[in-house]
Amino acid sequence: MSPEATGHTKTVVFLGASCFAACLSAQAASTAPLSATSGGIASLPTAPSGFNRAVPAPDTGGGVGTVLLDGLSFASSLGLTYDSNVNQGYVTPGGAQGSDVYLSLGGVANYQSKASDFTFGGNYHGTYNQYFQNTDFSGFSQGLGASANYDVGRLNVTGLLGVDYDHGSNRNYGSQVVDQTTFSTSLTSRYKLSPKTSLTGNLNERFSSSSGAFNQTSSFDMGTSALWRYSALTEIGPGIRYTSTTDGTAAGRTSIGPTVTVNYKLSSKVSLNSRLGVDFATYQDGGSADPTFSTSLALNYRASKLWGMNLSLYRDTQADPSVSGGYYEITALRLGYNRKIRRATLNLGCSYETTTYTIPVYTGVVSGSTPIPPPQPDRKYLSLDSSLGMLIFHNTTAASVFVRFTDQSGGGSNSYNSVQTGISISRSF
Repeated sequence: MSPEATGHTKTVVFLGASCFAACLSAQAASTAPLSATSGGIASLPTAPSGFNRAVPAPDTGGGVGTVLLDGLSFASSLGLTYDSNVNQGYVTPGGAQGSDVYLSLGGVANYQSKASDFTFGGNYHGTYNQYFQNTDFSGFSQGLGASANYDVGRLNVTGLLGVDYDHGSNRNYGSQVVDQTTFSTSLTSRYKLSPKTSLTGNLNERFSSSSGAFNQTSSFDMGTSALWRYSALTEIGPGIRYTSTTDGTAAGRTSIGPTVTVNYKLSSKVSLNSRLGVDFATYQDGGSADPTFSTSLALNYRASKLWGMNLSLYRDTQADPSVSGGYYEITALRLGYNRKIRRATLNLGCSYETTTYTIPVYTGVVSGSTPIPPPQPDRKYLSLDSSLGMLIFHNTTAASVFVRFTDQSGGGSNSYNSVQTGISISRSF
């Protein structure tokens, strides 16, 4: 598939509770890392989508998604949320104002084949949000994904494919309400040359379009690394990464640069997956760019059965869908904490993002018809969220309450703050 047709996002991986959490009614943005495959291939965090997402369901130890048939599970959710600032700083004549309450109804179906050398699975999830006063914000979001994994001998290959449709307010579009469709694909492989050395490779593509006067964006990311097992717990090695990003104009951006991968795993207590890189970029219409850093890091610490913590960090450059020829560097940091309190689980989270716009430096005549984009204000985004939940009714239903505070600074309509709070009930069948 071409970079204009597919891509990778978090929506491609709809496995287990992470998919189900997306159907809950709270709101939070997260860069939580994806789970690793059976072959030990490190999966890294990706950029936040910009949509208001659900606070992750409490880790209550299972019970959500009862198996109906071999490998097939289904769950549904119902939630009620109060939002103190529906429009999130974006005001138009006759547009949404003030606070509102909305009802969420969702469901997810997941299939996973039996464990073998070749496994495959699929997932569908959908959620409808109904606002009581600002009905323009009401809408349906849904996604469909498929995965396959081949693990035999020294070779492990994992493929992911997904399509996702989202409706809602998105801070990457100036907090406007948009309908966004995203196609994505990902291929990851690992080949063990010896007990101490491995070769890994990844290829990810994404294509995204939205309603309104916004640009279509596409991205292509390809990389490879040679890993050396420094000890029984740690592997490290150099690599190289190539990217191509565009918003459909002549100002496409390509980059290539070295990377360093570090993975660490101590049983189930501590795990670290990380990739650091330097990107040397150029623009297709003659612009130049300074070298930039890229980072994907996921750290998980499970101190005991009672509590644990996780940290994720993402940094990269993306095309701006709202400004032709514009790009921005996004840095997203997420810290989470969970604590078992008798039958209940408490989740606390803090997310911090910075978005820095970068304009190409043109030293000669600009080719093509793309104008030089005007400077855009940088943004800072802070989110504090908490949830308390437990399994009830013979561990078939998860009930939770949640609170979330968000604050964004960026000048004018790019600045706002809001509070969301509510309840959710999730039932497996």
